[in-house]
Amino acid sequence: MPPPSPLNSPLSTKWAVLETIPGLIALPGVWRQRFGEAFEPMKDLILQESPHLAQLLPCPRGCGLAHDIICRPDASLIATCGADPNQPRDILLSRAEITPWEVSWTKLSRALFEILALHGKPAPLLLPNTLQIGAWSAGGVPVILTVQVCGATFRRVVAELVARLQRRFILLAPTSYHCNAPCQELLAHARADFFPLETTVLLSDNRRLRTTRPPGELFAPFTPPRSETDEAEAARVFRLFGELLGMGTDLVAPPARVFDLMVLRQMTKAETALECKCAASSITKRVALIERHYAMSIERLRAFASDLKERQRTVKGDRYARKQQGAAPEEPEQYDEGDRPGGTEDGDGYLPEERQSWTGS
Repeated sequence: MPPPSPLNSPLSTKWAVLETIPGLIALPGVWRQRFGEAFEPMKDLILQESPHLAQLLPCPRGCGLAHDIICRPDASLIATCGADPNQPRDILLSRAEITPWEVSWTKLSRALFEILALHGKPAPLLLPNTLQIGAWSAGGVPVILTVQVCGATFRRVVAELVARLQRRFILLAPTSYHCNAPCQELLAHARADFFPLETTVLLSDNRRLRTTRPPGELFAPFTPPRSETDEAEAARVFRLFGELLGMGTDLVAPPARVFDLMVLRQMTKAETALECKCAASSITKRVALIERHYAMSIERLRAFASDLKERQRTVKGDRYARKQQGAAPEEPEQYDEGDRPGGTEDGDGYLPEERQSWTGS
């Protein structure tokens, strides 16, 4: 039995389209037909242009054939269909019409990474159309996305993940159509769980992706229990992050930016320097400042990554709710005289907080 048609489904279930496109690449007309009104936002969120032009055109006149695309001496592009004698044989085409669009794994994984409050970095798994997009909680539970057109391939991916990982993991796919009883049995043996995007991640009215429930609720079974001490420490880390923001955001390698890249996204110093467009030595100084500020190492801070993202989502949600209710904007944070964090670098690129420790003055 073929998968349910996504052509007339609401925005919330347009993920089904991905399981109807072999190779996850098609001409814009095909994507537009299947996504319908969701085409433009989904194009911006998860698709990218292919660098290659198509060589065949699925007949737009409905003859059921794919026609060769011909480039004529004058550089115009045509395909030829003789099925309807009442229409011209030549179908004039533009380059845009024959430039395929394909799923961008970078855009898709980044979007899911952010809204699911994951940490870590994407990792290839050498499986067809399958990628680890991040990890959940301090336990580092792998979160894996797979997009398959064929049910047999989906089952093979599940079986290989169970055999290779030999630990709990979270599996995402566009729909639950391919996750049949044998696949569920394999996942149960690994104590893994499956989350279809069609019921977990929706396209909101503002053309952005959002989760149906907070990630902490979705992935609660994969979150290790925490003591009151752990909870207090996580709250302290979140509070101190606000102080990093107060040190300035228009600097070279702002401390808060370095914290985001190295702790929340778990980039290396070299990758962080590249993102901040600065020397690695500047990142080393910022890391030293961050570690002194929190009195813990970057490695230890990474254990709080998922918790920090969840708290950030909660704060943003509260602010949005207050704005919707017409509340007055929040008052700026108040500092006692002489306690306001410094925000100006000296000639050597040091913040006042860094200069005090690094120079011994």
